[in-house]
Amino acid sequence: MVSVNIIISISYYFPGNCLTCFVVWKDRKTSAMSLLMINLAIVDTLILFVWSNELAIPGFCNYFKGCQFYQHNKLAIWVYGWPFGSTFQLAGTWSIVSITFSRFVSVCWPSHASIINSRRHIQIRILVMHIACILFSSVRFAEVYVVYDKRGNMLPKKTALASSPVYNYMYSLALYYFITYLVPLSLLVYFTVKLSTSLREMNKKRHEMSRKAKERTDLTFSLVIVVVVFIFCQLSNPIRRLLYIIYAPSTIGCGTLYFYFSSLTVMFVNFNSACNFFIFCVCSPGFRRQLNHIFRRSRRIEPIGLFNSNTMNRGDRKTNIDGIEN
Repeated sequence: MVSVNIIISISYYFPGNCLTCFVVWKDRKTSAMSLLMINLAIVDTLILFVWSNELAIPGFCNYFKGCQFYQHNKLAIWVYGWPFGSTFQLAGTWSIVSITFSRFVSVCWPSHASIINSRRHIQIRILVMHIACILFSSVRFAEVYVVYDKRGNMLPKKTALASSPVYNYMYSLALYYFITYLVPLSLLVYFTVKLSTSLREMNKKRHEMSRKAKERTDLTFSLVIVVVVFIFCQLSNPIRRLLYIIYAPSTIGCGTLYFYFSSLTVMFVNFNSACNFFIFCVCSPGFRRQLNHIFRRSRRIEPIGLFNSNTMNRGDRKTNIDGIEN
């Protein structure tokens, strides 16, 4: 399982997210969706970086009996690194919600797209989202700290906050699941159903569409696939917590169902972040076209047209649907 996480992390994930940023980077000033895709790729990279340091690399060192630094400091790395992973995962969840909402507005509420999907509104949304995620997860840093016994060995110790039943029930259980799973997954299901319904209607007239319209439809389809995979992978963590409740703490060691499913949960997190680039490549011809352009260095290819490419007059100037003046 450790080797699978390392292969996903190193050989595929980092290059995939970098290439996603390269593909959409030149459209970042004219396309709000490009900003959201860059934001998602960066957050996914941070998630992978943290969980690779938390689980994959220490596990690799344990297996080969090397990496003395990790051997001596793995507990501290886990205690102080886990809150960062929790913060980045929350940001990744709401980044998926944000990009799906923008596509939902463009497809289902096109008359409001010029305002809601304007570049300025997207920038503000991304900033507020990350600040909110940091504030919500900041208390995680005050849950556990490291102490040393008489032999100099590291031991984790809960703070008074983490030992409080009120905190555990109100924040760690109720509020955490409400903000991390219930609200975002409910929104994603709603947006995905609406987008899928619109896709079926648009595909009936596909033969009448222009190339850009077809590419926008394909991008919507690829985003629906991204959301479906995300929901599937996210549900693994609540199942893991349910298994923890079912099995007593003394029976969750190596060889138990909980032990192996916990490793699968980490692999699902890495896989979810790793597969987005592959999904866009397979399902979006416009994305593939611009990716080929990067490698072939041919003449400039027109933007994918992630939102409606029509323009609106504003005085004697023209403004595209993202609110950027031409």
